[in-house]
Amino acid sequence: MTVLSAHNIVAGYVDEIDILQNVSVDVQEQQITSVIGPNGSGKSTLMRVICGFLTPKSGQVLWDDTDLTGRQSHTMAGLGICYLPQERTVYPHLTVEQNIYLGGWTFRRDKARIRHELSRVYDLFPMMQERRKSKAGNLSGGMQKILEVARGMMIRPEILICDEPTVGLAPIIAKEVYDTIERLKADGLTILLVDQNVREAIRIGDQIYVLEVGQNKVNGTRAEFEANQHDMIKDWLQI
Repeated sequence: MTVLSAHNIVAGYVDEIDILQNVSVDVQEQQITSVIGPNGSGKSTLMRVICGFLTPKSGQVLWDDTDLTGRQSHTMAGLGICYLPQERTVYPHLTVEQNIYLGGWTFRRDKARIRHELSRVYDLFPMMQERRKSKAGNLSGGMQKILEVARGMMIRPEILICDEPTVGLAPIIAKEVYDTIERLKADGLTILLVDQNVREAIRIGDQIYVLEVGQNKVNGTRAEFEANQHDMIKDWLQI
């Protein structure tokens, strides 16, 4: 069942230039939908439109039966939408536990709920509980990204939207992030993933969308992409 859809999105940062040109993506419930493409193809711009950081010039974003088009980004958490931007968002001078607490900011006065959700997050991420008193800035890059995911789980999201979660990470550290994403999917979470790592995005994705120069190029299932990913990457290197 489609739970999130972006239809015919036209968007850009100035009036004269459209970064996205009639882009459409459908996200299926309890699946990983991967959006891939060469640098400059509009992947991150699409995520900003979906999450309310950029209002499209035309097109529509739907979450179940709710029209998200042009909706303010700060309202998304209340709808069960968790967005992890490409940039690091941990507070390095706060402890791991203090960072996770911030994920419950919208219900911060409900101390019982905060304690309950924190306990649940630690059940999901025992490595965070082990490091709960450590400064977040002392964690590895991969652990900081997992901390961001753990913080997002405080709101019990229905969908996790990840924009380039492993950018800048060594492969062995990036594996920890991919393992976390797969585990959350196995627990029933719907995930929309933008990633520059084509092989991993295809490996863990159920549905794959390719963007090129701000347009839909092709989409299909993991099986349809696995046989052609080498040629696809070769073509992108020539763009």
